[in-house]
Amino acid sequence: MKHLEFSEKIDALGISIRSTKTEGGIKTISVAYGLGDRCVLVEGFNVTYADKSAGYESKTAFKAIVEKAIDMDSWKHSWHLPVVEENFEKIKDIIQQKIIDRASEIEELLTVYFQINYEQSCVD
Repeated sequence: MKHLEFSEKIDALGISIRSTKTEGGIKTISVAYGLGDRCVLVEGFNVTYADKSAGYESKTAFKAIVEKAIDMDSWKHSWHLPVVEENFEKIKDIIQQKIIDRASEIEELLTVYFQINYEQSCVD
């Protein structure tokens, strides 16, 4: 879906989405690597592994963070959808839907949280 349509769906859920990345800041994302994890650094639009001395790279840092994003939940999209330019629109659609689903869950959680606060205040 187009970005504007995506933004409107998020707005309809009452959730505001903005990046928490400050200008000049570095975002760290932990990705699975072998039996452990590796840190990926995202600075601006530069994506690199934090540990540059790890040796042979089976995948780029960009590919690692995209696979992590599309594989959240139980279905592993990266097994069926390679991270290549011709699949970027499909990958964006998957990520948009995951954001919408989580925004809806966050809205439900907030509703329950505030209801608990109200119930608690009535008892006090």
